[in-house]
Amino acid sequence: MALPRSELLSVKLELWHPDCWTVEVMEETGAGVLGHGSVMDGRQAFERCTIYGDSSDHVREAVQTAKDSTRISCVQEVQSTPTESIAPESAIGMFSQDVFIEYEFTEGIGPAFFSRGFVLDGPSQMEEGREVWPLLVQMDRSALGRRIEEIQKEYDANITLNQVTPADQDRTQSSFQAQLDELTPRQRQAYELARENGYYEWPRETSVQELADDLGVSKTTFLEHLRSAENYLLDPPETQSPSE
Repeated sequence: MALPRSELLSVKLELWHPDCWTVEVMEETGAGVLGHGSVMDGRQAFERCTIYGDSSDHVREAVQTAKDSTRISCVQEVQSTPTESIAPESAIGMFSQDVFIEYEFTEGIGPAFFSRGFVLDGPSQMEEGREVWPLLVQMDRSALGRRIEEIQKEYDANITLNQVTPADQDRTQSSFQAQLDELTPRQRQAYELARENGYYEWPRETSVQELADDLGVSKTTFLEHLRSAENYLLDPPETQSPSE
């Protein structure tokens, strides 16, 4: 009987888990967090993250929430040059702050993945209670399922596998729906609300102000999210094939 074949897999998953400092930040402030991977030293984990929000005051509030969290041992702000800015387009005005954090590995779900052979294939994004993780892992697909189940049970997490493909497969967006799936929650909400309410009809059946009022945000905030979504849908990032 042939053994399952191990292969390098590209995995995209969506997850939620309780008792996490990022959940505290998102729920208490509405800010977003990008994770860039963690390393472990004994029971301690260390990670660089980017906290982003709608204004500098919003970001400062979120950073302070992280510092006040009982789940983090230490939070240190890291100063970045403008060329190193990695805040996503969903962050209004690109307001962000990089932080270096230390915590017990049981207080974050990242170490559960990294200790099982997963590596980040780009930043993980945590926004509006939703976490999206792009990962690479070398294993067969049955082992992948077992390890995901282990993490779910260990952390009482909800994990949805949205994509599992060979890492050498062309992952260029092939459909408009696939591009929509790549938008952040805020971007997609703004775009779909505009489309459903006739914003793109001629003549327009609604205004930016009316759409912003529907979401309970300022006109500027709504327009920033909508323009970011439109820019991505009209000009998505290109993925080169390995031969290029």
